Amino acid sequence: MAEFVELRTEEMLPEVEQMERMLMFEKDELRTIAKKRKEFEYKIQRRTKNKEDYLRYIQYEMDLLKLIRLRREKMGYQQKKANIDFTIGNRVNKLFKQAIFRFQDDVRLWLSYIKFCKQVRFYSCVSRMLVRMLQVHSDKPQLWKLAAKWEFEESLSVENARQFLLRGLRAHPDSRLLYAEAFRMELHYAAKKRTELEEAKKKQGEGENVAGTSTKDTSETTTDGTKSGIANLNGDVVPDQVAEGKLAELIYESAMKKVDGVEFIIQLLDIAKEFDFTSKLQKKIVEDLLSKYPDSELTWDTMARRELEGSPYADPSNTSQLPLEPLLGVSTDHSSLPLNPEASMSMDVDDEGTDSEKKGKANLTQRLRLCCEVYEAVVKKLNTEKMWSLYLDTMLEVSQDESHLPCYKKKLLKHALQGAHNAGKLQEKYYLHWIEMLQAAGKTKKVRDVLKSATEHIPSSAELWQLRLRFLLSRDEEMAAEDVFQSALKQLGSDPESVLPLWKIQLQYCQTKSPAKTEALYERALAAPASVVTALRPMYLEWLCLSRGIRDARAAYDKLCLQPPLSLDLHTKMAALESMQTTAVMKQVRKCHENACNQFGKDNADVWMDYVKFEMKRGDPKNISNIYLRAVRQLEPIQADIFIHEFSLVKTCMAVPPSSES
Repeated sequence: MAEFVELRTEEMLPEVEQMERMLMFEKDELRTIAKKRKEFEYKIQRRTKNKEDYLRYIQYEMDLLKLIRLRREKMGYQQKKANIDFTIGNRVNKLFKQAIFRFQDDVRLWLSYIKFCKQVRFYSCVSRMLVRMLQVHSDKPQLWKLAAKWEFEESLSVENARQFLLRGLRAHPDSRLLYAEAFRMELHYAAKKRTELEEAKKKQGEGENVAGTSTKDTSETTTDGTKSGIANLNGDVVPDQVAEGKLAELIYESAMKKVDGVEFIIQLLDIAKEFDFTSKLQKKIVEDLLSKYPDSELTWDTMARRELEGSPYADPSNTSQLPLEPLLGVSTDHSSLPLNPEASMSMDVDDEGTDSEKKGKANLTQRLRLCCEVYEAVVKKLNTEKMWSLYLDTMLEVSQDESHLPCYKKKLLKHALQGAHNAGKLQEKYYLHWIEMLQAAGKTKKVRDVLKSATEHIPSSAELWQLRLRFLLSRDEEMAAEDVFQSALKQLGSDPESVLPLWKIQLQYCQTKSPAKTEALYERALAAPASVVTALRPMYLEWLCLSRGIRDARAAYDKLCLQPPLSLDLHTKMAALESMQTTAVMKQVRKCHENACNQFGKDNADVWMDYVKFEMKRGDPKNISNIYLRAVRQLEPIQADIFIHEFSLVKTCMAVPPSSES
């Protein structure tokens, strides 16, 4: 082993000497570099190989390479890169290959190597390594996608990318990931081919104009920009199948035979929407979507959003009937929408705006109207909570953009919220948003009605009950608030996370508005279920201390500390209240810590550490040894080890003398 290490060390000498001649490092730094490399070489030459040794060695060399680049920039010296930078890069390359050969099951190691090769531009190494990686990890579709993207985007080889995807699909014939990537790649390639054809057409046209010839163009584009082609010997245009996106269409058809699911078709449709020459392909996907999944909420959500994006299912000039109504089997009541397009335009379109601005706003109004009409028709057929939620999500997204038609968008959102509410399909998050909108608009009566309906429709929502209780208390309607409070406790049960905020709201209101009723309310609270009482007892002690004094708090503590359920927070709060007094009584503070240790000192090391810290800082340090012995005897073995470790740290910190300032 030593012979190999010495050989590797000698091979590194030329670059070290070169760095010394260039004054890039000091001699001490070079000795440190040589020493570290020798240590790493010994580690990787051991009989039992360790992956972390390779990774640390690689990281060290990469950091050294970054440091060399920084010093080159500082010195302005870019020579001798082949003798230094490239040598280090090749060494890292070899280390990666050795590590990958020994630890082939670690995917992160392969990916780290690919990232390194991209940084140092070892592109040929990546292509070879991708083949090896997929031989080992052929069961991972995401790696097939990675290889195809590398070949298509970095190596600019569409054929190799197609081969990777085809091989991946043979291994994973139902992989949505690979089909979507193949579909996207073919569309990207078609867009690239179309650009090349257009540039060739322009160049040929310029050449013919200069030569004064009257020959026909070798390629032409139709008025709608959807066809590109090359001319044959007779001068007729022959469409370029790749530029037309025919390969992407074939992949789509193959995917439909292998993969099922409405989400997948919508994913492919979203990919196709990224390209402006896929109108026919999009139409085909939409027809398949409507024929295969006519009862899916996602289908109609997609159709409504396409209306909003300006991609209608049929001719938008035919406003007498919604194009999708025959498929739904229902009709849309156009008068149900809050405003018709003409009314909204008269409100939101500025008369002083330009013709283009007016046309744009009118077009937006038309698209909003068609989108809402699709949703309104769909919810009559699919009156489900999911369909209404998709409807509301779209309206919420639209209303966030207030640059155009803000009033009309808000009215559409309110109309959708009211419709979902009337249908009994409104979820909690939409109720909260609706209530926030109504409160901002100052519609008190509507807020009251919505809150009442919301808590009746979703009685398990703690947040809705809290909003309703706060609303009533803010208007000093104590009797109504008490009825709501009792109903909420009955509906929410004994869950502390749901019930405790309600108690806190009531207690806070009583302390502010009706201090005389606070004592009675606390007595009711202390009779609540055990899970709630545990959290309310410390609050009760704090209120007694602040309103009546520490003596009443002590009397209540002496009574409550022995009543089940036992609470550690009760002892902690009382100790804090005792410590806050102007003349703290150490006996009372110590009593709280003793109670905490007696009740929770078997499986909680923190209570003992709190006791120790109290004696160290404010009590009598002589008691610490006794506390330590008691803790070690009473704690369970695992907790005892934790206590001993923390105690040692605290003791060490206390033993360190403070530094004297000169």
